[in-house]
Amino acid sequence: MQDPKIIEETVAKALSARNVELVDLVIQHQGRKAVLQFFVDKPGGITLDDCSELTDQIDSLLEMENLISGAYVLEVSSPGVDRVLKKPEHFKRFVENRVKVVLKVPLEGRGSFTGVIANADDDAFVLDDGTNQYRFEYANIKKAHLDPVLEF
Repeated sequence: MQDPKIIEETVAKALSARNVELVDLVIQHQGRKAVLQFFVDKPGGITLDDCSELTDQIDSLLEMENLISGAYVLEVSSPGVDRVLKKPEHFKRFVENRVKVVLKVPLEGRGSFTGVIANADDDAFVLDDGTNQYRFEYANIKKAHLDPVLEF
């Protein structure tokens, strides 16, 4: 298998031509098979038909570019309501939304924070937890995802 970054970059470029964003790629191994989970989004959201079409397109691309050797399982889906935030653009898009952040290096003895994105730029974002505001450099983010409060 090629380097995951090469797979991600190649697929992201192909999808962007269709106005689809590759939000995340998760690769796991189940026995001798690789499981590739592509989480995609587009303006207006992703439908089941979109997932089916994109599965075919990504599968063809992986084969044509010889990015995967051996058996694999391909899954394409929406990032969901608790979507991962990886790029500065993600944080900018979701200003005023609630997020959960896990840091690489703890701040004030804490490794995780939950709050609302107050603002974001190309280098960092500000999280408001209702009491304090914290500025986090993207380089110190281990993982981050939306953490919406769902009303039933």
